[in-house]
Amino acid sequence: MTTIPDLPLAIAAASSDLVPISQGGVTRAASISQMTAGLQPTLALTAGQLLGRISSGSGGVENIAVGANLSLSSGTLSATASPFNASTLPSATTPAATDLVVMGQAGVNAALPYAQFLAGLSNQTGLDISRLSVTPTGIGIARHLADQLADSLPIEAFGAVGDGSTDDTSAFVSALSYGRPIRLASKTYIVNGQLTVTVANAAIVGVPGQSTIRRLHQMSGSAWISIQASGFHADGVIFDANKAAITTDNWGILITSACISSDFHRCVFTNAGGATLGHGLTVQASDPATTQHILRDCEFSANALNGVWVQAVDGVVIHSCRSHDNGQYGIVLDYNDATFVQKQRLGQVIGNVAWNNQRGIVIGNYNATNTTTPVWGNANPDALNTLVLGNVSHDNTVYGIDVSGSGLLVQGNILSNNGPTGSIGAGILANISYSRVLGNMVVGNAQFGIDCGGSLSSDVSHNHITGGTIGINCGGGTAIKVESNTIQGASSWAIQANNVETDSNGLSFGQACNQLALVGNWIAMTSGTSGGIVLRDGPQGVLVARNHFIGTGSATISNALASNTDQVIIEGNRWNFAQRFFANPTLYNGLQTVLLPDIADSIMVSTAPSGVQSMLTNYQVATSGQITFIRVTAGGSGYSTATIAVGGTGSGATARAMISGGSIIGIVVTAPGSGYGAAGATVSVTITGDGSGAAATAYASIPIPEERRMRVRCNVAVKFYRSGSNPVQENWTLTDIDVAANADVEWIGTFNTWRAAFFSSNDYLLPDTMGGASLRSSNNADVQLHAGGTGHLRIVSDAEAIGAMELIGRNSPQGAVTAPPGSTFRNLNGGVGSSFYVKQTGTGTTGWAAIA
Repeated sequence: MTTIPDLPLAIAAASSDLVPISQGGVTRAASISQMTAGLQPTLALTAGQLLGRISSGSGGVENIAVGANLSLSSGTLSATASPFNASTLPSATTPAATDLVVMGQAGVNAALPYAQFLAGLSNQTGLDISRLSVTPTGIGIARHLADQLADSLPIEAFGAVGDGSTDDTSAFVSALSYGRPIRLASKTYIVNGQLTVTVANAAIVGVPGQSTIRRLHQMSGSAWISIQASGFHADGVIFDANKAAITTDNWGILITSACISSDFHRCVFTNAGGATLGHGLTVQASDPATTQHILRDCEFSANALNGVWVQAVDGVVIHSCRSHDNGQYGIVLDYNDATFVQKQRLGQVIGNVAWNNQRGIVIGNYNATNTTTPVWGNANPDALNTLVLGNVSHDNTVYGIDVSGSGLLVQGNILSNNGPTGSIGAGILANISYSRVLGNMVVGNAQFGIDCGGSLSSDVSHNHITGGTIGINCGGGTAIKVESNTIQGASSWAIQANNVETDSNGLSFGQACNQLALVGNWIAMTSGTSGGIVLRDGPQGVLVARNHFIGTGSATISNALASNTDQVIIEGNRWNFAQRFFANPTLYNGLQTVLLPDIADSIMVSTAPSGVQSMLTNYQVATSGQITFIRVTAGGSGYSTATIAVGGTGSGATARAMISGGSIIGIVVTAPGSGYGAAGATVSVTITGDGSGAAATAYASIPIPEERRMRVRCNVAVKFYRSGSNPVQENWTLTDIDVAANADVEWIGTFNTWRAAFFSSNDYLLPDTMGGASLRSSNNADVQLHAGGTGHLRIVSDAEAIGAMELIGRNSPQGAVTAPPGSTFRNLNGGVGSSFYVKQTGTGTTGWAAIA
């Protein structure tokens, strides 16, 4: 029989293949899958082994090891770490961009490069990384990102576009409400006013020169941007008020009185418009509150009125700013309070540059009443205790620096080419009280270098002035010192002092000149038309001392001083550093006349064969017969208008009254006329008008100033005539005097005469060459020896201190007159044998012997 081994081998067995089986005694066919269904094989495995195969292809079971952090126990494969412990893994290094990060992605485990993983974070929304920390470069302190980003907020975070056309006002309103600094990009943001800032200490920070806030039109309010918060800061912002786009009168940037602290740094304020409010930046009055407003490295330009206007504020610093091309003033600190309560105080204007404005830098004003029709004067100063230091102000159309107030210091500034040539304007206009204008450099051709007329108790010193019509104008004030200034190149006068100062319209400054000291100035004159010092219309109490006049070209000493007053002290002045002035008499108006330099207080006469009959200054001769000044002797009251008529024998003189408070405080000679008399002659004046009580006296030429001293050094013997002299040369002898060679005589002006105060006269005591002297008389007069009272004429010597007496009396001296022996007595009653006595013995009343 055929057995199973005899059968052919099957190629392969499939689950559907049939095999014979005996089932219930019957041979049947069954498939392999039917046969194996339900079988559970028994496997023999050692502990820790898994059933599996790691080799490819068919084969037996292979051993699979259980790896780290896994365990096979009781038929369960589990992790041995609880929780999973990364520290048991191998140490890694800092991830590189190409290192892989494992993640589950769409139900599938995947890996991607580390760099790609991080780049994908930017696409995640709602991802909060605020608690991450950062360490700023150079600072070893880490901060959370939330804190770092909260330091300032980008305006774009609040919806701003910054495209120069979209209105970003709402974004600024929202951003400012957080009270955090706002950052601007290099864009133009449109803010249509009014934008009101009320959150304390708000700040806007831009990119200097690139971040702009501009107005396209005004929506509402009186200001474009109004700062009403207690504190505000801006840095690097261009505030463009765009005056071309508005039709209403609006403030530009307004710092209200509620804001007591502001700081603007590297900002620009430009294009503000409006007939009365068109200022680039305005700091509103807040006095008497103590404030701190600081403007640093800012620019103010092209504004309709002022670049920056600081009103009555206590404490502002404007430092290193530039203000130019504004319609009125570049920088102004001033306020007109009609109640005279609010003042501008404690300001500092330091290191700024101002150009191409009407006035570069303005501090206060000279309006004493703060009314729209001004009343000029130092009363009620608007600016107090302010420093103007180290500024450069050039090419402004009227004034470089204009200051008015009390306690001002204007020092170390440079002023160049301010004011049109020869017209109204000045480098510095200083209508000041209790102030100093010190060490400034002024160059240009305006009417004045420094105009300090109408000032009070102030000092103008150590300034250097080149050019202009008038170097320093300093009249119309009280107690002014003009000292140690260098003035050169003035086309008219180096120093001018009017008795009463006026504005360009002739409106009086309300006071007359008194106590003016012009001392130690260096005055350079370069032509015959340029002069040194001129005193006009009778200023009072003037000192002209120790000035150095330097004359070159056609300049002459006769133009060094024109003194139209009788109240001037002249001491120690020099012309070209000459040690001595020579002035010999010449024939003038029929008299032997010494012509005195007006600046001199000492001259030498080297030849005078015909003596001296007259002493006149050069200016007295130049103004002979003219009305040089008119002295007001009574101001009167009730005047609003007055007419001046000059009497006398001359003709052509005219004058104008200066009125203040209803009184005539001075008279300006508008035409000097001619033929009014000799130097110092007085001329009657008639004053008519709507007031009463005013009186004045006019002077022909100029009188000899009271106490004017002139020392005359006589290199030869000089006769000074009293009789026929004009002006009168008076002396205590009441006759002519002869001053010996090598002797001096000092003359003092007294009541328009020269009075010899000290002189050595050989008319009365003639020295010889041996040390002896002769007692003499002149004009055939007697020589009298007169002992006063009970005194006696005593003859003594170095060897005989008691000496002897020469006595006179009546009757015999015997028993009546005490004298030492050798004395004589003349009996004025006479008589033979009783007219002349000699004391022969004793010291008492006896011992007298009658000789004749």
